[in-house]
Amino acid sequence: SSYLVIALIFFAFPDGSNWNRASLLSVYILLGVGRATFEGTLRAIFADFFPNEKEGAFANIILFSGTASTLGYALSVSGALECEEVSKHCIEYSDNSIHNVLVMEIVIVAVAILSIPSFWRAVWMFRQEGGSDDLSIEISLLDGLDGGLE
Repeated sequence: SSYLVIALIFFAFPDGSNWNRASLLSVYILLGVGRATFEGTLRAIFADFFPNEKEGAFANIILFSGTASTLGYALSVSGALECEEVSKHCIEYSDNSIHNVLVMEIVIVAVAILSIPSFWRAVWMFRQEGGSDDLSIEISLLDGLDGGLE
């Protein structure tokens, strides 16, 4: 997952002092890949998994996306992530506030890691319920990686 790689990059180099144009460009490329996957592939998979309940499926995408955004915003403005002094993972922002970015990095890494077996489980459940084997190419690629899901 591209967001996992981004979080790991920021975990290794949180303050950005060693960054150059190439490293910044790589983060923007990874963000683009992640966003494209969210906007395209995720919606295609949901359309395949829920052919008769597309409205509810897409509503869930909006619900969970909005919930995650709200939670991230609430954590960042509530003071829950503030630090007393600047350190490796306590970064000073342009408004002179100091935030602990390690918490967000850990959340991103955990969610990204959990999403992989969760997706495999969803594919398995879809196939057990008699879902079509003619899904998007991503699922057939996964079959080659793990030797099949059945």
